Amino acid sequence: MSKKPNLSAVKTAVHKEKFKHGSLAVVFTVVFIAVIIVINVLVSALTTRFPSMNFDLTKEGLNTLSDEATDVAKEIVNETTIYIIGSEDAIRGDEVYSNYSLKYSQVANLADRLHELNDKIKVEYIDPDMNPQFISDYAGDSLTTGKVMVKTDKRHKTLAVTDLFSIQQDSSTGQYNYYSKVDGALANALYLVNLDTVPVVAFATGHNEMLTVSDNLSTFTGMLNDNNFEVKEFNMLTDEIPEDASIVVLGTPTTDYTSEELSKLEAYLDDEKMASSRTLYVMTAPNAGWSSMPNLSSFLAEWGMEPQSQEVLESNTNNTLYNMPYAIFANVTDSVLSKTYDNVVKVQAAPVKRLFTANNDISTYSVIETSDTAYLSNDEKVLETPETDTYTILAFAQRYMDNQGKICANVVVDGCAADFYDGSSLLGNSTFGNKDVTLDLIKNLTGTTDTRVGLTVNQTQTNTMDINASSAVTWSIGMMLFTIVVPVAVLVIGLVIFLRRRHL
Repeated sequence: MSKKPNLSAVKTAVHKEKFKHGSLAVVFTVVFIAVIIVINVLVSALTTRFPSMNFDLTKEGLNTLSDEATDVAKEIVNETTIYIIGSEDAIRGDEVYSNYSLKYSQVANLADRLHELNDKIKVEYIDPDMNPQFISDYAGDSLTTGKVMVKTDKRHKTLAVTDLFSIQQDSSTGQYNYYSKVDGALANALYLVNLDTVPVVAFATGHNEMLTVSDNLSTFTGMLNDNNFEVKEFNMLTDEIPEDASIVVLGTPTTDYTSEELSKLEAYLDDEKMASSRTLYVMTAPNAGWSSMPNLSSFLAEWGMEPQSQEVLESNTNNTLYNMPYAIFANVTDSVLSKTYDNVVKVQAAPVKRLFTANNDISTYSVIETSDTAYLSNDEKVLETPETDTYTILAFAQRYMDNQGKICANVVVDGCAADFYDGSSLLGNSTFGNKDVTLDLIKNLTGTTDTRVGLTVNQTQTNTMDINASSAVTWSIGMMLFTIVVPVAVLVIGLVIFLRRRHL
């Protein structure tokens, strides 16, 4: 026969202080854990919906949008999608290009913030293995994991990993530095795909040009792409000049143009139906051989410019880079560009002679010129006692096409083709002012002076040292503080709490 429960004993046990304290502790613990779980769920949901709630703890602010990118995002009015190629888990987990030490999750983080700013901007992840049809639909873009495609109904732009990040080796230390361009690259792509019209720079081929898009102009064309200009290439002999070309570039031709080809150029410059300015940009160099190109020379002479085949040298070493007489610190006049530019260097440049300053409706200007201590290299007798003078390196001719003076036909002769050659470091090095001058001139020629069309893609170093300390100090902090002090402190606190609770 079973015994009845001893209710009095149970009541006595429940009313004991030890039981009361123990029960309260259990209840408090359960409630505390439940509150933590609820808070965690809420915070997770909020940070997913509002990515800006995630604090950017990076020293460089890599996960924070710049003011320029923020402004671009807020102005988007068309449905725009940022397609990030790769699985979302791999992207957010920094598994993409991890062997190059790139923090690829920054792409996802900044894309989230762009979406948060403007719901017209959508973000989608395309896993090539799970969605091969999408990849095949854009076969020409070679979409692989790590690329980003920004798309509207108007157009799309694909960003490669080199558009988003760069790795450079320090020549003095040998250390590899890692840079992020994600913020500017995404902002530029967003703006580009939403433009009604895009300024086009068309490169002409067919005359054994020294500089071509496919061979040695990647730095220059990359700069154009980064600043929302579209690059095209066409054959002057067989193709028509693209109708939407704002600039036609002759990349240092070495054979003469036919009368038919020059008629194409004349028609392009004279087209009164074009609702915008247009420019013929002729690159040249000391070895271009203009004596064998009389037709093109005569065409340029009508615009008041005559390219020369000599090389400009500098007699004053203070006006040269590293005491090299062919590397000249040049001056940018205020005739066309009003800004001040530092360290503009022209290497192996040819002079351009201005035949007149004004003739009927055409005016010519000297945009970039040497100091008055420069001389020409074509006469050895002159080299012994050089006759110095100021020489124009980049000349500019202009004719207004409307009564308001807003639409112009321009012809530029640039005597320093070496500026654009990929082997030159002048256009891609921020130490020199060449990039700023070139970009500002192109914006001026195309009438795209709005800052958005010239939004520069800046890069931010991602592997800078947060703490400057010796290895001994670093070891002491790591070993003593985190390996010994913190664990001992936790052990002591736990022991004290245990001993006190034993006597409850």
